Amino acid sequence: MVDIDYNKAFTCPKCGVAGNIYLVKVAGNKIIVKQRCPVHGGREFKVPLKEKEKYIDLIQEGVFRCFKCGKEAEQSYRRDSKPWTLIKTSCPTHGALTTQKIWGTIYNEISSGIVATPQTVQPQPSQVEDLPTENMSSEERKFCPNCGAKLEESGTFCGECGSKLN
Repeated sequence: MVDIDYNKAFTCPKCGVAGNIYLVKVAGNKIIVKQRCPVHGGREFKVPLKEKEKYIDLIQEGVFRCFKCGKEAEQSYRRDSKPWTLIKTSCPTHGALTTQKIWGTIYNEISSGIVATPQTVQPQPSQVEDLPTENMSSEERKFCPNCGAKLEESGTFCGECGSKLN
């Protein structure tokens, strides 16, 4: 098996900026990550769960990052709603507030400060899968693909960030 360059996988494929991670979900032997670049918008990709120690620090950095400017954000709210942990982070630079939905066990790992030291790996993009948003389940469609906020039953725009919904 060829190793993946997770530093590259967790950055925007268009500009290389590490964006805000607003959803992390364990699904079988993969982790689904939804990330928003401050310039190019949101994307979704999967990474292997069994290699989590190689990229958990990148999840930690991405979760605690402003979705508008990409700078470090501070957690201002937390609610456990099994299996999820819902958090809100705010940017000290301009006050932007975002709601994030993080799988509870992953949140416990990234919030405890115990993060494995990343290992050097060689790139292999074929194992990182970009997913189109139209393939989202009805459960995933209950949250804004841009900021991760919970959506109302009907509506064309997200009430949290104003993004147009498909």
